[in-house]
Amino acid sequence: MLRLNLNEVALLFIPKNTQLGIRDACVVQVIVRSIGMAFNRSPSVDDCATFFCYADEISSVVQNVVLGHLACPDIPANFVLQGERYLLRANRKECNTGKDYWFKWGKEVINASSEKWIFEMVPTFDNE
Repeated sequence: MLRLNLNEVALLFIPKNTQLGIRDACVVQVIVRSIGMAFNRSPSVDDCATFFCYADEISSVVQNVVLGHLACPDIPANFVLQGERYLLRANRKECNTGKDYWFKWGKEVINASSEKWIFEMVPTFDNE
């Protein structure tokens, strides 16, 4: 499993999987961003601490959402997932940047997905 970094774009190489209904391998752009990134703010201490504690879980969730979308393209483009101490706001958007690049997996040419996923992580805290 790929461990994602906070506020960094990653490319997920998804192989063909006939069992899941994924007919062609592809490359999907994803990012997990802190809530201030949209406003050009650095992540807060809470953002960094939360992501550090849950990075493996969040990375797994992101990859499963991408696989789920490729297997079942009708899933909503926007939804919220709740973790133990965070929310992930998922947003799927059109993506044209990968069309200018050639991706290969061994000798196989891999197409870039026409959509990307943006996950905004919001730390949550109990009032204990």
